[in-house]
Amino acid sequence: MVNWMNPDVRTCPRCNIRMRFMGVEKFRVGGTSGGWKLIFSELAELGEQLVPFEVYVCPQCRHVEFLVPKKSE
Repeated sequence: MVNWMNPDVRTCPRCNIRMRFMGVEKFRVGGTSGGWKLIFSELAELGEQLVPFEVYVCPQCRHVEFLVPKKSE
């Protein structure tokens, strides 16, 4: 939930308290897994890419939210 007085402050939708910004983390998406990776090794990773997300955590209930970072201008 966004605090309308300050849109950069996120509040937990469950507890209604301020969430902690944990930083921007990159998550691996695409590619293959399991036996294909064993067979094709590095070739299996050709479709992989890293996608950045802002990570926010509620210190009370541990609810986690992931947001796409704003594009820098």
